[in-house]
Amino acid sequence: MLNLLLQTDFRNKVSNTDLKKNRQQSFIIEYLYQNGHSSNPELAKLLNMSSPTINKLLSELVNLGIVQELGYGVSIGGRRPNLYGINPNVKYIISIDIDCRMIKMGVFNLQNEAVSDIITYFDNVKNKKQVFEEIFKRLDDLLVRLDFKTSQYLGIGISLPGLIEAKTGKTYGDLLIDGLSLEEAFNKRYKLPVFTENDSRVMAIGEQAFGAARNKENVLCINICDGIGMGMIVNGKIYEGKSGFAGELGHINVVEDGLLCTCGKKGCLETVASGTALIQYAQNGISSGKQSLIAEMVNNNIDEIHVSTIIEALENGDAFAIELISQAGTYLGKGIAGLIHIFNPETIIIGGKVASAKHFLLDPIQQSLNKYTIHRIKQDTEIIVSSLEGKVKLLGAVAMVMNKLFEKERELFT
Repeated sequence: MLNLLLQTDFRNKVSNTDLKKNRQQSFIIEYLYQNGHSSNPELAKLLNMSSPTINKLLSELVNLGIVQELGYGVSIGGRRPNLYGINPNVKYIISIDIDCRMIKMGVFNLQNEAVSDIITYFDNVKNKKQVFEEIFKRLDDLLVRLDFKTSQYLGIGISLPGLIEAKTGKTYGDLLIDGLSLEEAFNKRYKLPVFTENDSRVMAIGEQAFGAARNKENVLCINICDGIGMGMIVNGKIYEGKSGFAGELGHINVVEDGLLCTCGKKGCLETVASGTALIQYAQNGISSGKQSLIAEMVNNNIDEIHVSTIIEALENGDAFAIELISQAGTYLGKGIAGLIHIFNPETIIIGGKVASAKHFLLDPIQQSLNKYTIHRIKQDTEIIVSSLEGKVKLLGAVAMVMNKLFEKERELFT
């Protein structure tokens, strides 16, 4: 990370001694970013180095403007130690969350704080070229308002649904712009490192860095939006599978010979428990004369029904909305039961638009788990709703960029 912060390639420009020092300073930067702050004694212990040497490394980083002094820590005998942290505004990260119906973007500093407005807009355009032209336009406007130099940005992190190869960043589907891949198109336009990742895995990265998965080893993050995906933390690491396609929870079969799914198979979990399924069931019910607040809220125009409509009706005690969410939760619980038996996770975090139903969704999930799981295994797992909802994927994309850059930095020094 030090070479990126200074816009320098150390491999060709420094001696072996300096390379060792740069490696040590890069470790300090990574540790401070991930932990917020640290002291000389703590860093000396972690690096197995003397206090004077650590002081020298820290002083250089302070003089470079990369690290800053934060005051004093708690004394455990003797003088109170100086605390150090990353200078949050030495560099910035562009974060973009592309959903099937909504797009968010913002710029964050190295304390993961938004330094720009969070741009949110709904996009129903089916032409992918137009979708990305609009993203480029809005991002260009945002960056012009900030007026930072290109060199002040570390990179761009993009969260999006669908299959994405872990090693290459290749997206499957029609996410091509003038023949370029998503990463190539953004890199060509903004001249910055670009990293893409499946949105459910980005959710897991965000929860691991900032949410309920922090300091936990085995966590499943279930993302219920238009579809249903899952990000997995196994033994403290994000699990990707062979190609990066792990976590397609929405395409496990839960209904024998059920409805046709977008994947071409029948009876997938997505057909009965996703946001898309909820909307379809709501539309069918209203069309068949079901009495509900949902119909009043959209003036009987069923095309205007969204997940947020159902959630609002639910919160106002609407029986039909409760029925819809209860059915989705029952099927989700059936799918989650299998996950508990296979993974034995300590925590399952429910996120995405449908998770806004909170206990209305969790209660039927728990009822299904009571029916389908072995109690001794189930009792080890807590199921909660994400506390980061609405921003988890933007934050996750920021953490993804930093993780990727730290990984590249470690490779540079090996």
